[in-house]
Amino acid sequence: MSLFKVCIAEHVIGFSTESEMAAQYIMKHFRPLLLEASDPCTPDLYVMIEEGYGVPFVDYEVEILSGPETVVYVRKDYRIKADPTYYKALIEVFDEFALKHALLNLYSAFLTSREWGLVIHSSCLVQGDEAYLFAGHSGAGKSTVARLSRPRPILSDEATIIRLDAQGVLVYNSPFRSDTDMPSLTEPYRLQAVHLLHQASYNKRFPLAKMDAVLKLLQRVFYWAHDPKETKKLMTMCKTLVERVPVYELSFQKNDTFWEEIS
Repeated sequence: MSLFKVCIAEHVIGFSTESEMAAQYIMKHFRPLLLEASDPCTPDLYVMIEEGYGVPFVDYEVEILSGPETVVYVRKDYRIKADPTYYKALIEVFDEFALKHALLNLYSAFLTSREWGLVIHSSCLVQGDEAYLFAGHSGAGKSTVARLSRPRPILSDEATIIRLDAQGVLVYNSPFRSDTDMPSLTEPYRLQAVHLLHQASYNKRFPLAKMDAVLKLLQRVFYWAHDPKETKKLMTMCKTLVERVPVYELSFQKNDTFWEEIS
């Protein structure tokens, strides 16, 4: 049995598994966030991981079964069983790809349940001491923006973890990545702007009205609806986000000159 403690954002996640694949995945992708075995921190969420469930990836469709004692998320290549408070969960997976998506699913649900923050389908870069988020549908250019923005630190290239606090919005280093390595950044960065991406032959940024921004951001949050109360929490957090941080449409060329529009 392999045991791990990982600190994601401000949360300590305890993992246990007998799967060598799962243990290697955590060691590889969560290494900068691993805590010492002797660390006294009590996990906010306990997760057991088992291998051998389901079939290879078919599609992204997730079925949700919600009851008084359990919330279950089922995809053909993974299954999550969690208590309604998201204090304990069992993840069963087919392979590493399924594990990555199951962990993202669980952590996003964990954040929404506590009204702590959101996980947004986006990349996020550090410029100076501030964070800038770039969201969009698949193929919009999130990974391209991250690549073109080097050597700026990349907080995320796929799933950005944000916290809504009393003063504003903070962004944390995200282990849920597709193409980039995770830098050893432990402190959060204040989010200065959100950009909805469009590839173009020119660079142009213009602000979005708050209601339009809320509706477009809702389409980019990693969230699997199963309870009207949870959906209301999500709506409230998205509204809070756009009240505190400006949201823009950004048309950009495939080079780093789009930063001139931002800064």
